[in-house]
Amino acid sequence: MKLLCRADMWLARLPEAPVLLFVRIVIAHVFWASGRSKVEGVASLRPEVVDLFRDEYALPLIPPEVAAPLAAVAEHVLPALLVAGLLTRLSALGLMGMTLVIQFLVYPDAWWPQHSLWAGLLLVLIWKGGGAWSLDRRVAGSRG
Repeated sequence: MKLLCRADMWLARLPEAPVLLFVRIVIAHVFWASGRSKVEGVASLRPEVVDLFRDEYALPLIPPEVAAPLAAVAEHVLPALLVAGLLTRLSALGLMGMTLVIQFLVYPDAWWPQHSLWAGLLLVLIWKGGGAWSLDRRVAGSRG
């Protein structure tokens, strides 16, 4: 039991900055890869993506011609912000919103393990922020 307590105390002292950076990169990659699959080249939306939003995703209230480019932009901008650690909580919140839309409106049977893992990583970032190795910390540090 003593050994377990010592191990627990040692692990509790590990810095969280590299862990939060790892979490930011892992979850950013998931959404970045999805965003890359929607575009050709730098900024041209693939023609079949609008059809995908119309036929398979079928989001209520948002026309597919609007939803497809919005998703592609969000899946590039928000992950880039996460990797940089800039507006981390807000970016993670945006991706959490996308995750919940995907879960409840598009693929309701994909909660376990896929969407629950995304949500778990995003909750860590919403709760803890970007950590010491983030631009958020640099910006906050420059104010005071």
